[in-house]
Amino acid sequence: MSTRTAIPTGHQHWHFAPEHEENRALTIRLGCALSYLAEERSHILLLIQPAPSLDQRILSEEITVGSGESLEQFTDAHGNKVLRTVLVPGKNEFRHDARLRLSIPNEGSVPSLNDMDKQLPFTIVRYTLPSRYCESDKLGRFASKQFGCHQGMETVQKICDWTHHHLEYRYGSGDPTLSACEALGRGYGVCRDFAHVMVALCRALDIPARYVAGHMPLIGTPLPDSDIGIDFHAYVEVYVEGAWRVFDPRYNRSHLGRIKVAHGADAVDAAFATYFGQVKPVKFEVWSYALDDPAPDEDNGPAG
Repeated sequence: MSTRTAIPTGHQHWHFAPEHEENRALTIRLGCALSYLAEERSHILLLIQPAPSLDQRILSEEITVGSGESLEQFTDAHGNKVLRTVLVPGKNEFRHDARLRLSIPNEGSVPSLNDMDKQLPFTIVRYTLPSRYCESDKLGRFASKQFGCHQGMETVQKICDWTHHHLEYRYGSGDPTLSACEALGRGYGVCRDFAHVMVALCRALDIPARYVAGHMPLIGTPLPDSDIGIDFHAYVEVYVEGAWRVFDPRYNRSHLGRIKVAHGADAVDAAFATYFGQVKPVKFEVWSYALDDPAPDEDNGPAG
């Protein structure tokens, strides 16, 4: 018997009301279907729901737990909304399906450096520290030589450009044990590796940077050999000029309709599933696409 719920409290839908309507907005459908084989009862953590924000207004959301086990929700140390449940022996199926209204922020809507305090809080400073997959402490000399010691937007964009051009993207080459330094050493990887490398290089110059997981919805005609709209996507947020700003070293361009799910020091903090015990993943399906078409001039802007 399956359990279907929108949120652990039993309500049908989540709603997040924005302060005001932006000039541009898209309605996006997104979700995933996941299955796991477990040998015994064990716990699983899921990070699959869109992050609640003023720009991401949930219209409807449903989560199906095939085993019938209940869901518990909590907020982790990075502010992510995490679902926790129990895997039962045998096959366990999960399905998440949501529609949301995504506001596209106008240019200049983020605060400038002069609008912010010069002394950053630890909630930001923490993202200058090395982590398991972003060994920035090993890359300081290289980063200084390659990009200089400045911490502005120009330097961050140089790091994004460099990562994009010096790593080869190979779909299916992902390795959950691979770190930024190891990805640099082998010269190729998936979006996870691109994000780890850029985060590590930024932190090596004391620039706050964090790993982000989410969706890149399919809008219009899909690009050849692209996984847009059919997989989760990893990118980067960098705190520069007084605000967290998006950079995507995999594609090195903006993408209309990007949906954020979670962020953290590296992929450990933003994994879509973390399970314990003898568990084997057997199904992985992701979808995200626009339910309405953007205006022709709202497709893809400059990198950043």
